[in-house]
Amino acid sequence: MAIHDQVAYKAYMMGKTPEQFQLAAQRKANATWFNLLIAGAIWYFASWPWALIPLALAALTAIQSVSATLTATKLEKLVARFQATQKPSA
Repeated sequence: MAIHDQVAYKAYMMGKTPEQFQLAAQRKANATWFNLLIAGAIWYFASWPWALIPLALAALTAIQSVSATLTATKLEKLVARFQATQKPSA
């Protein structure tokens, strides 16, 4: 079982929804663009070594965004599978 499968299962057991992970992924993507913008401004007005700090933050938030997106996808599949296996009560 891959790490994102495990995270999705734990999230499902905690009552989290795929929409929450999609929202988190969007926030992290926005933070990535903001950090890239700041890095560009710092590189332009200061020097490139100082721009490495927001570049590192941009890389971290990009990884977090991809991870949240993968978890949301796995969680959607997990929710669909659990809903398909539940029998409707008669």
